[in-house]
Amino acid sequence: MFLHRVTYLINILLLIVLCCSSSAMAGETLISYQGRLTWPTGTPVTDGSHSVGFSLHTDFTGGDLVWQETATVATTSGLFVHLLGSITPLLASVITDHDPLYLELSIESQTITPRTRLTSVPRSIVAEGLRASDDSGLVVLQAVVDSGGALYLFDFEGNPGIILHGGLQGDSAVILPPSSVNSSEILDEPGIAGYSNSSQVDLSTGEMADLVDIEITTPADGYIILYGKCYLMLSGTTGTNSARIQIDESQGGVSQYPFYTQAGLSGYVNTGTNYFPIYVTRTYYREAGTYEFRLEGRAMNSPPAVAQSWDHQLTAVFFPSSYGWVSGYATTANGFPSARPVHSDSSDSVLRSDEYYEVDLRDLEIDDQH
Repeated sequence: MFLHRVTYLINILLLIVLCCSSSAMAGETLISYQGRLTWPTGTPVTDGSHSVGFSLHTDFTGGDLVWQETATVATTSGLFVHLLGSITPLLASVITDHDPLYLELSIESQTITPRTRLTSVPRSIVAEGLRASDDSGLVVLQAVVDSGGALYLFDFEGNPGIILHGGLQGDSAVILPPSSVNSSEILDEPGIAGYSNSSQVDLSTGEMADLVDIEITTPADGYIILYGKCYLMLSGTTGTNSARIQIDESQGGVSQYPFYTQAGLSGYVNTGTNYFPIYVTRTYYREAGTYEFRLEGRAMNSPPAVAQSWDHQLTAVFFPSSYGWVSGYATTANGFPSARPVHSDSSDSVLRSDEYYEVDLRDLEIDDQH
């Protein structure tokens, strides 16, 4: 009776759904497989346990056997679910190194034909060996996960690009190639650059001395707002002693009114050190490009007065002059170089003209007649 049942099982109908769910961890892959066992009449087999063999081959018939496992599955109305790789580890390399792959089943040691080809969904879960090729077959991008869980992206020459370290934080979590974030990628978003120098600098009554400098690259025309900060340390005399701090583009030079900040006193109770916090700001409008700015300072009084600066910080923030189309509507294009004609429809209850224009409201800033 059992052998008679096996003969029927050889002719079962398998309704297969691959990759209902899947996972790939530490080089091993799990693929969820669902099937249905029926008698030749279409009636589900009796609920119970059945021995089912699963194997992967490199050809539709014959080929190399690259993986196999046998599991005892429980059927309910003929349906069963099994995770391929849950008994015998299914390494990611089995999927990435063989194309195509065919799944073969055996029920109660009887082989079921034909085999079923693995499609792209099971292959896509294997992050350890993702590869992208062009029409000629050249691999242009490859992703590899190492034993530590780091994801490496390689270019077509095998050079590492982006590296993602799982479980790490800070600068080590994501490593990008040099110059990977540039002005073209910034587009019209505000940019920022900053630098600090905590060294103590002796100021003289000559030209302005550089205290700290920064460089910023702007992708478009716009405004660069600079914020400077430091401490003045004045000592050496009970007489007048002061100093000036300012932001400038050029090295050296003299004080530039009204952009400097001056601090100090006309007299002191002793020759000890007195501290003065300094804050300066300056705004520039510049075309797209790379610019250098500096925080600089000079003493206003000769020895025995001593002027020094310390703990310098300079920050540059870029704001593009345009963030996009700022629109309104007009019934005439006169005075609006940016006007774009737009035709209204009969349902428009606000615009009464058959033709009107969408205009850039910034045109009003250059022509105060409108």
